[in-house]
Amino acid sequence: MMNVNRPHYLFIRFLLKNVLHAVFCIKGYRIYGRENLPVRRKSAILIANHAAFIDSVYLICSLRPRFVICGAKPKYFQKWMIRQLFFIANIMKVENHDQFLKDCGQLLQNNELILIYPEMGRFPEGPGPFKKWAAEVALSNRVPVIPCYLYGTTGGQSGKKCLTVGPAITAEGDPEALTQLFRKSIIDLNPHP
Repeated sequence: MMNVNRPHYLFIRFLLKNVLHAVFCIKGYRIYGRENLPVRRKSAILIANHAAFIDSVYLICSLRPRFVICGAKPKYFQKWMIRQLFFIANIMKVENHDQFLKDCGQLLQNNELILIYPEMGRFPEGPGPFKKWAAEVALSNRVPVIPCYLYGTTGGQSGKKCLTVGPAITAEGDPEALTQLFRKSIIDLNPHP
């Protein structure tokens, strides 16, 4: 099993989360559609656009329950300091497609909430192409998928930073069609199209 949910790192994350959440709110960060966010841990997938490294911090501060971020390329785990930050953020290393599907499936079977960036990389100019990995995980595990759009974390986006959360999507159909639905659902949440 992947290296996540380590108790001492989760405790550090809890402390940092409260401080950063207060700072973000003072600076005007807002959450729209909060009623669509889970209030306790459960088997579900959050999906979001990914424009900048800081996105994960905003998402961690936006949710009450802990969750696992699935995931990051192995190269990011090579430096000690970054590896420690990833452990605090509860970020799973992704070696390959098959390992990703297996690890996400295990987490969901253990009643974990997971975050997947369907682009599987950062796209600062706006949502990039989506890979089918998130859809494959959702279809294999038959869990709800909650779309989110994080706005304002890159220089090209003016206005206040905000998170917009849409209603849960039922995982059905084929991976390609579901991936297109995920992309449309996320893009439609952009508060400044």
